[in-house]
Amino acid sequence: MNWDQQEHSYEELREVVINIMLDANNNGVDRFEKLLDKTKLELCQQDELGHRHCDQATQLHPNDAELVLEIVWDLFRQGIVTLGLSASNPGWPWLRLSRFGEYALQHGPYRFHNKTEFLKALRSGANDLSPDAVLYLREAVGAFYANCLLSSCVMLSIAAESEFLRLLDVARSSKTYGKYFSRIGDGLSVRAKVSRFAEAIKPILTLLPKSETDGLTDALSTLQSFIRTARNESGQPSGANPPSRDQVYVYLQLFIPFAERLMRLRRELAEPDYPRLVCTP
Repeated sequence: MNWDQQEHSYEELREVVINIMLDANNNGVDRFEKLLDKTKLELCQQDELGHRHCDQATQLHPNDAELVLEIVWDLFRQGIVTLGLSASNPGWPWLRLSRFGEYALQHGPYRFHNKTEFLKALRSGANDLSPDAVLYLREAVGAFYANCLLSSCVMLSIAAESEFLRLLDVARSSKTYGKYFSRIGDGLSVRAKVSRFAEAIKPILTLLPKSETDGLTDALSTLQSFIRTARNESGQPSGANPPSRDQVYVYLQLFIPFAERLMRLRRELAEPDYPRLVCTP
């Protein structure tokens, strides 16, 4: 260890550790000491320290080494890393990605390790979330890391419904487009409102900017998936079995593009005084 080495943040180190573990079969990282060695070489190359050679003599800043250890245990608590080389050699310092960890890291465009990082990723795409949605999303991520998977889905469902109902309110009150959504009554279940919204918007899709409607079908499908996890057709609790951890992780990731797409469309429908339509529904 060398106190003169460059020090790195938790997030910088976490990204390096994750990339190393994703390539563990090729780089031979199967225990903590090898992970430390590979991390310091990767950081040396990233920092572009051209004045010295990056080899096994390269050293980590002592604080970086401590953070790498903390990151490994954080990933272990999240179910991404599991201990042991195999079932016959299951202990520390051997480590590897779990089945869930490999799936989640390979298929997820968003990486986060706590509520703060999830909300940071979310707000980078959708920066006008309602306070209610933020509250339920905090609960959803907290429940996920507490392994309360059904609870996490329920909280995600409520947050998604909240954002959709904001969109529906804007659509119904729009001077230009409101008549297309006026038949979506308050007495309907959320699932019914989503289905009717998908039908009501079809006649005006070609009149809205494509950039604001791209992915809308996927977003509405995502919303229905959130609701279906914990509710039946009438909107009552379904008593469903808890989903798998990797499925809930995917749901958390899907919420980010879902919220962004609804935000874009909500802003477009809120535009006043531009009566672009001459036909009637």
